[in-house]
Amino acid sequence: MNEITLAKEQFATALKDEGLDVYAFLPERIVPPVVVINTGTPFITPETIGSEYVMSLELILVAGTATNETATETLEQLIESVLKAMPSYARLLRVDKPYSLAYNNAEYVSTSVQVELSITI
Repeated sequence: MNEITLAKEQFATALKDEGLDVYAFLPERIVPPVVVINTGTPFITPETIGSEYVMSLELILVAGTATNETATETLEQLIESVLKAMPSYARLLRVDKPYSLAYNNAEYVSTSVQVELSITI
């Protein structure tokens, strides 16, 4: 397995260990509340000269299709859970404002969380 995939899977496992439903890829179907790990921009940049890099990830937090009030509360709880579950080697960059995510013919209240991981290739 390559280092990029391994780093994403280890990060997903760290979040799962804290009780979150996490995918390290975009699944065919989602069942909220769920965290989907997507690549960030820029995806990989050099940290220093050598084999150290910074990998940017976008965590897509999907709360559900309930009423806006309920979905917003669920999303805020999901954000809090992700922030508490972040392993020490991950650096939070920002949490974006909520938006409506259209996926598989449904609308979900969602947000994006931008993080960085240090990896060695």
